[in-house]
Amino acid sequence: MATTDSENLYAVLGVTSTATQAEIQTAYKQRARELHPDVNKAPDAEEKFKQLAAAYAILKDEQRRARYDAFGFSDGRRPSGNSEPRRPPRPPKPPGGRARSGFSPRDFGFGDVNFEDVKVGNDDLNNPFDFFLRRERSKRKKEREVQLAITLEHAYLGTTLNVVLDVPDENGRTETRKIRLKIPAGAKEGDRMKLKEPDVTVVLTIEPHPNFELDGRDLTTNLDITPWEAALGSSVEMATPGGPVKVRIPEGTSSGVKLRLRGQGLPVKPGKDGAPGDLYVKVKVVVPTKLSAKERDLLEQLQAVSEFNPRKAT
Repeated sequence: MATTDSENLYAVLGVTSTATQAEIQTAYKQRARELHPDVNKAPDAEEKFKQLAAAYAILKDEQRRARYDAFGFSDGRRPSGNSEPRRPPRPPKPPGGRARSGFSPRDFGFGDVNFEDVKVGNDDLNNPFDFFLRRERSKRKKEREVQLAITLEHAYLGTTLNVVLDVPDENGRTETRKIRLKIPAGAKEGDRMKLKEPDVTVVLTIEPHPNFELDGRDLTTNLDITPWEAALGSSVEMATPGGPVKVRIPEGTSSGVKLRLRGQGLPVKPGKDGAPGDLYVKVKVVVPTKLSAKERDLLEQLQAVSEFNPRKAT
């Protein structure tokens, strides 16, 4: 995969190395909306969108970010292209293999979730857009953990992934294993899937989505409506990771109002207790920039007869 700005992850997001986590998250959302293939038709938009999502997956995680700040990529060098001072490094954990979903940016849209290839390898520090394998020692035995990134649609609907594992043995050799991994509907961030063969624990992470924010099982998104839909009330169809839903707009709705759709957030895995999350919709009233002659005439008639003044205290 081609990189930009000398493989500088901060440059990919358009922030400095001293950016806060909140600034990094804000920058990602803005860039993701600009580069999403459904919006940006430039030839290199899809590749830049992949790089953006992968860079954010590293920098949003404090431990991954500390490792990157301390060592950069291969041979412990710092990424070039950014002369600003780095934050003091935190003690890094030993790197191992990687897990990545091999997702296509099209998977961030809506529709059916297709069968995908997932690659797990051992060269994280040689590729800035790979994910890190985390190994932890328990009191009983050494356990390998592999982080696997899935899309929000995968978590919502469930899917089956074709996973290739490069598993290191005690002698440092690598054994390639192929498995089929079923992701249940309702999988959430941090879920652990213990594999008996090979002896690996898969820890799920959910990739950021350009249109939805995930908080536990709750989802938050934005919805643009017309002035007449806001004033008169309406029923508006909106796309979600689980398919289209109807949103009822109450009469007299203003911009900034947050509507709650109960049970339309991330579902609960089959057979598990608990309730599905909710979907929160932030409404924004959008005014047309161009009017036809008839539309202008009607609005002028409304202006002439209306006594409504939003600047006058009621």
